[in-house]
Amino acid sequence: MCRKGRSVPTPRLIAARGNPMFRSADHDKSTHQSGPRTNAHRLDAFCRDDRGTVTIFALMMFVLMLAAGGIAIDVMRYETQRTQLQYTLDRAVLAAASLSQQEDPETVVIDYFATSGLANYRLDVDVEEGLNYRRVSAAVEMDMQTYFMNMFGVSALTSPARGAAEERIMDIEVSMVLDISGSMGWSNKLRNMRNAANDFIDTMLDLNTAGDQQVSLSIIPYNSQVNTGSTLASVFTLSTEHDESTCTRFDPADYNSTAINPGDTIERIAHFDYRYQYSYTTFRTPHCTTSDYAAILPWSNDAGDLHGLVNSLHANGNTAIDLGMRWGVGLLDPVAQPALSSLIDAGEVDADFEGRPYSYEEDEVLKIVILMTDGENTSQYDVAQAYKRGPSTVYRDPESGRTSAYLPNYDLYYWHHNGSYRYEPYGGANAVPIPWTELWATYSARMLAGEYYYYAGDWDYYYNLRYDAIERYAGPNEADANLRNICDAANEAGIIVFTIAFEAPTRGQNVMQHCATTPAHYYNAEGIEISEAFASIATSINQLRLIQ
Repeated sequence: MCRKGRSVPTPRLIAARGNPMFRSADHDKSTHQSGPRTNAHRLDAFCRDDRGTVTIFALMMFVLMLAAGGIAIDVMRYETQRTQLQYTLDRAVLAAASLSQQEDPETVVIDYFATSGLANYRLDVDVEEGLNYRRVSAAVEMDMQTYFMNMFGVSALTSPARGAAEERIMDIEVSMVLDISGSMGWSNKLRNMRNAANDFIDTMLDLNTAGDQQVSLSIIPYNSQVNTGSTLASVFTLSTEHDESTCTRFDPADYNSTAINPGDTIERIAHFDYRYQYSYTTFRTPHCTTSDYAAILPWSNDAGDLHGLVNSLHANGNTAIDLGMRWGVGLLDPVAQPALSSLIDAGEVDADFEGRPYSYEEDEVLKIVILMTDGENTSQYDVAQAYKRGPSTVYRDPESGRTSAYLPNYDLYYWHHNGSYRYEPYGGANAVPIPWTELWATYSARMLAGEYYYYAGDWDYYYNLRYDAIERYAGPNEADANLRNICDAANEAGIIVFTIAFEAPTRGQNVMQHCATTPAHYYNAEGIEISEAFASIATSINQLRLIQ
């Protein structure tokens, strides 16, 4: 048995080692002797010899490293198999959940796995379907025989994968707010927008079936104003100062609410000549068209009507994004239900849309605005309130047709036919004030002031009428503030706002980014990229989402 520590030689051996006389004899004796003393010496030498210990340690470490490497290989094989299972399962449930898929959903999932190259898996598929949705969930697991871990008692690993996909076609209400200002006529922008909008319309209407009209589309074209159109004017309450046109305006406070109540009066833009206001001419060009050109098309599912409106649009005028957005949001607000019902009764809107715009609390409804511009807000003009409606300061005698003008600063009347000043209009009590609406429909601002007040001598009133009677009621800053407010109200109400800045300047991009529900709902497009933007929005609306 090996003993610890260094052995001590006997005295005899020490003496022998110190005396050469005895070394040879003792050596000879020792070489021929055997016994306990000699074996102990050899055992002691063996115990003190440490050669080979590193080799043993290295062998042990090699075995451990080989085992760890083998386990790592098995784990990598396991993860590869699990990833392949999950990838195949995700694709399978997505395809199976599509409402356009005519095959049995469970069969679709099974077929995906059958063609995946995987084998010996255990698959469980669950399908839930309704009138307007399909949900497919599945779980799969697959055993993998281990190469190295079986040495430690683990002969197999089980790879699991779970997934679910759902396509739910909810009732969808969409407002497309489209810029048709003059700059849209540059660089084929209008043509590119038409193509993109038409493709979007087709994609949305494909969701409708003969017995289930789920998608309603409203198109709101805008430039410096929005033409409400005769259809909506018949069910909303527009102010009555004239009936020549149906362009409307809103007060700043109106942009804090999503609602446009059909029973509340909406102010019309005056019927006047903005373009030639500084020319001495009779009325030539109405500020708001007197036709239904570019009028709002509300709550439609008629592909012909929708495409017809888009294809008829041309580029002209300035930019009032806030006005377009105001109407786009208002047609999604449930306060407008009576207007839609009236249009159903009139045969203008599909009866399947009864009850729309649905309540914001309705779970199965998606309300969407697509707001597009290539520019930025500019100034908006109308006749000033003091000169817009009611009797004017110009009088006409019904019998003779002669006129006279009241001079506010002198409290006198100027008779035009003889240049005299009197205390009453020509014709006396029979004289009738000419309505402001008639004067604006007859003259430019310069000619109106010149014809009736240039020679009258009341220069303050003349200059007010010539230069101030047509006013800017909203500048770019005010319009931007209005737009931000209506966008905030829409997003707060749960309306999803997609925005497209189509080659827009920085200021336009900024308000579009503000309006978008999230940064992912904002698109910055150039050229034909606008088609990609509309296509992406259509996909988002009808997207399939992995929910596990």
